[in-house]
Amino acid sequence: MTASESTRLVGGDSEGSWSSYARQIVIAGTGFLADAYDLFVIDLVLAILHRLHPGEHGINAAEKSLVASATLVGAVIGQLTFGLLGDWLGRKWTFLVTCILIVLGALGSACVVWTEGPFTLIYQLAMFRFMLGVGVGGEYPLSASIAAENSSRETRGRLIATVFSMQGWGMLLSSVLTLLFLLCGMPLEAIWRTLLALGALPSAMVIWLRANMEETELHKKDAESHSGGQSRVSFSEHWARAWKVMSQYWRPLIGTTMTWLILDITFYGTGSFKSRIGGLLVSSDANTDEEHIWHVALLTMYVTLMAIPGYLLSIAFIERIGRYNLQLGGFLAMSCCFWLMAYCHRTLTGDARWTLVFLFGLTFLFSNFGPNTTTFIVPVEIYPTVIRATCHGLSAASGKVGAVIGAVAFSPLEDEYGIMTVLICCGVVTLTGAAFTFAFTDDKILDLAELDKTARSFA
Repeated sequence: MTASESTRLVGGDSEGSWSSYARQIVIAGTGFLADAYDLFVIDLVLAILHRLHPGEHGINAAEKSLVASATLVGAVIGQLTFGLLGDWLGRKWTFLVTCILIVLGALGSACVVWTEGPFTLIYQLAMFRFMLGVGVGGEYPLSASIAAENSSRETRGRLIATVFSMQGWGMLLSSVLTLLFLLCGMPLEAIWRTLLALGALPSAMVIWLRANMEETELHKKDAESHSGGQSRVSFSEHWARAWKVMSQYWRPLIGTTMTWLILDITFYGTGSFKSRIGGLLVSSDANTDEEHIWHVALLTMYVTLMAIPGYLLSIAFIERIGRYNLQLGGFLAMSCCFWLMAYCHRTLTGDARWTLVFLFGLTFLFSNFGPNTTTFIVPVEIYPTVIRATCHGLSAASGKVGAVIGAVAFSPLEDEYGIMTVLICCGVVTLTGAAFTFAFTDDKILDLAELDKTARSFA
């Protein structure tokens, strides 16, 4: 068996069997489900905290931004750090560390306390969310690399797309649990702590599996070829080699970083439009704190349900359509949807404005059945093992930069010129994503072992 063929994460399963495939999804995908849950549940938690502690001494906008920024900064650090460490030290133990960080961060977030001192609940929450963010960020390059290196060339795209689809189920889980707790009559104080604590559960369930997983064959073979049979090279030696190899991949690196950055600009830049769409989907005549949180959670659930079909379509068709076609077509379709929304937002009135809901749902459909999935998959298919996780982490971190750009730039743009201008700009941005895809993305499904042979000639 060559190293490019599928290898087992845990001994005991026959290769290529459904049990082996399912175990790969559980080990790599469960952590990603926890990542998405933890990233999206905080919006509901902050909404509850704001209702519980309104007014001058409550949760203000700056404090909400502090908690969100702590998670974002942690994620960027995790993506860059664990991508690099995963290529140097190996996938297995770094993947276990990210899992532990998520568990500790989630449980710590649930145990914060209100205090009158300088280290308030918000600062406590920000600290633990930063820790969680580091773990979440590390999951991106490691889960994708592990899935890629434990699958065959024929099924690689479908396996990684399945792992990535856990993002949608994690988003849905956060809103569904909130609604269930409200239906049960649970107090809001108990709800937000329980929601945060449950974020540790999926990762805690796979700690044992990750501790007993095998290192991927591709990484073992690459490390042995460079170390000459010794245990491990030094970090400086690894980085010198990685830098030489990475310098040969500047063109695809532009493609993977810029397309991910561009995608997240639009995803985070349309936040205000989501609230407008929410007014059409869910009645906002809430009188109590519980009714207000119900409204927010219900809206989140509806938006997530719009997104999930795109994940499922990607799993079903990515091998048939191809990464390049899926990403290019997704960006172009998103541009058309944004421009149609801009036109309809100005011209439609009354019940006809439900067309906006349909178009808004299509942006999620073509994002997930398009660049949101492919930007996660492509970086682990075009880089050799020595820089695979590093370049995936770098690409993912550029996406977080795009998220900051979208959140910061589009809000004042809307205040100055209106939401229609924002939607038109989103269409232009996604069209730019299509241009970067056309110029810098290939659709060759490469043999990972052959990639490694080429990389050794560079180093």
